[in-house]
Amino acid sequence: MEFEALFKNYREQIDTLDKELLYLFHRRFEIVKEIGKLKKENSVETLQADRWKKLLTENILVWEELWLSEDFVIDIWERIHKESLKLEK
Repeated sequence: MEFEALFKNYREQIDTLDKELLYLFHRRFEIVKEIGKLKKENSVETLQADRWKKLLTENILVWEELWLSEDFVIDIWERIHKESLKLEK
């Protein structure tokens, strides 16, 4: 395959994956909203530090397996967690 065609193919794959990520985030945050409702109805604190620590601890091995930078992944999870807390309220 020539350079231009190969390059275009890779770009298309990235575009598709980016859209899939956005849809996955949307689905995740819809579930977060439902959890927020349940927490409110049952007087449960929005922030559950133990759950957050467990998430990071359990996923460290996955991050290493996938050869992803720990800083990168922690940054992403912190942003996802921050948005989740906002949505739960």
